[in-house]
Amino acid sequence: MDKEKFEKDMAAFSFKQHQDALTYLSHLKITGWTVDDAKQWVKNIANENTYREVIKKLCPICSIPMRLLPVNINPETQTGDNSQSVWVCSSIDCRNVIYNEESVNDIIRKGGN
Repeated sequence: MDKEKFEKDMAAFSFKQHQDALTYLSHLKITGWTVDDAKQWVKNIANENTYREVIKKLCPICSIPMRLLPVNINPETQTGDNSQSVWVCSSIDCRNVIYNEESVNDIIRKGGN
């Protein structure tokens, strides 16, 4: 291996970033995922975040913008009802929530309401 060429070509990354990348890649392999799976996941999340930024809803209690999030998609987001999404007030002091039986994608298609 040409250490000097590698260091020159990869100079944009710190030693810690190299370590983190290796840890990440090792964990992908151990858990049965691929780099392509990770790329797809990043793309999906980026698209979701883009939609969340485009869709605007103000909290009816404090008038601060709300975020639209999916629910009942994994053990951490279970609500015990038929909700598929939730509007969450972004104000730490308010944290009002509005649950919806429509999915995030359905709400986006309707324009946010």
